[in-house]
Amino acid sequence: MKGARFDHGMTRLSRLGAAVVLVLSFAFMLFLTVFACLETGDVSTNNAAGELVELYADNVFLNALMLFILISTLYLLYRHSAAFSLWRTELVMMAVVFLLGVTFILSVKLAAPWYSDSYLVLYAAEKAAIGEYGALDSYFCRFPFQLGYVLYAEIVFRLMGSALPGMPAGYYRLALQGLNVLWLLLSYHALIQLSWELFQSRRVQKVTTVLLIFCLPPVFTCTFLYGNIPGFALGAVALWMFAAFMRQHRLWQGLLCALSLGLAVAVKLNLMIFFAAVVIVWLLELLQNRSVKSLVCLVLTVASVLTIGRAPQSIYEQRSGKEFGDGIPMIAWMAMGMSQGHAGPGWYKEDHTVDFFMDSGMDAEATAENARQVIKQRAAYFAENPGQGLRFFSEKLRSQWNEPTYESLWINQVQQSYGEKGFMYEWFCHAGERHTTGYMNQYQQLIFLGVLLSCVFLWCKRDILQCLPVLVILGGILYHLLFEAKSQYALPYFILMIPLAAYGFCSLFKRTEGRIH
Repeated sequence: MKGARFDHGMTRLSRLGAAVVLVLSFAFMLFLTVFACLETGDVSTNNAAGELVELYADNVFLNALMLFILISTLYLLYRHSAAFSLWRTELVMMAVVFLLGVTFILSVKLAAPWYSDSYLVLYAAEKAAIGEYGALDSYFCRFPFQLGYVLYAEIVFRLMGSALPGMPAGYYRLALQGLNVLWLLLSYHALIQLSWELFQSRRVQKVTTVLLIFCLPPVFTCTFLYGNIPGFALGAVALWMFAAFMRQHRLWQGLLCALSLGLAVAVKLNLMIFFAAVVIVWLLELLQNRSVKSLVCLVLTVASVLTIGRAPQSIYEQRSGKEFGDGIPMIAWMAMGMSQGHAGPGWYKEDHTVDFFMDSGMDAEATAENARQVIKQRAAYFAENPGQGLRFFSEKLRSQWNEPTYESLWINQVQQSYGEKGFMYEWFCHAGERHTTGYMNQYQQLIFLGVLLSCVFLWCKRDILQCLPVLVILGGILYHLLFEAKSQYALPYFILMIPLAAYGFCSLFKRTEGRIH
């Protein structure tokens, strides 16, 4: 009897957790959906300090008309989805994304990343691949978490070097871009499978697959050599394996989830948000369904993230004989996130991060204390001027999430090329940039609306496992609302919205048909 009461209490706790996640997510998605129809963010190249985000008023009537057309098209797809097979649809999606990605990479003709994080990380990887560690300089004392991508790139360079000796470094960078396309395809497959594990609907899977075909920003981001795409792909696999483990309880799924999350965090530290969401859902599920196998896999997942996530730094410290420390304290990025940046509210600015850290002799404690003072001052200012605080965080939220290209065009416009850019670049990023941005804007509105609907329909069950991607997205929104802002950082969460949007629209169509008949 006591056990039954305990189980009932844990079920109520799980449903309460799902309710909190859905209410908060609904509020944010309602805000984003409304403003996506009213205005659009644009990243301009006319800023010597880097990005410059500007918000422009949208044509509300055109947006409403396009939404109606797109939703009607989705409804026709939903009605006739039984006529085409999932694996053929996914095969078409894979072929389209692969061909578009490879063609675009060859059209952009990336010579080398401009002087930025990407340039420094790749340069360090190229040197490490030939046993030189002089490039592991003070940059990695500031950002030791970047060593994960250095190790990944070094492994690729070493493999390519042994396969193609004497090839210039540019070919290795081209290989990294090609690998980004393959990572992206892996992430798409994982999302399609995740949609099945969460919603048990072939129609949702098929609509997810079709929506993925038309999502352009991730494809254009494949030219950007950074940990974003490999990290997201590993994170998507981890979510898929976790959901599958919760449904099927196969040990290999739990172990693969643990390994994928550890590698994801090693390559891209922001994937800690995925890890945190998985742990929260795992604990709530474990309280309901007490299982030794599940507990062991959870412990292994935590151990994997803590060990594999730190492994690249340990490897390079041993090989180079240097100590990189903990880098700039995380709280300093919150001080940045609460200050006015060069591109917009909370966007990148080095005053309280890099500048203070270096000026203080890389004193992490002094940097953290300075950040705490800045946060206190900004919080006091917002408390005395609530209108300014509301305006600041509202614009910060919109500048990140209501920028439909997620900097996928900008990053290609500012990079150097080894030759004249091809027609695909001209079509999407130069002469046709306005049309590309307009298309992405309509697509973004459709996805936002679909996620908003999914929050409504998920409320019926309040199943915490089904809310897993919602929790990840909510974590991303909250984190970047407080810490450094950048629309590029929102892209992984936007991709993760696509299965939710498919579920939202399929649920709407199903209920609409039920009422009609």
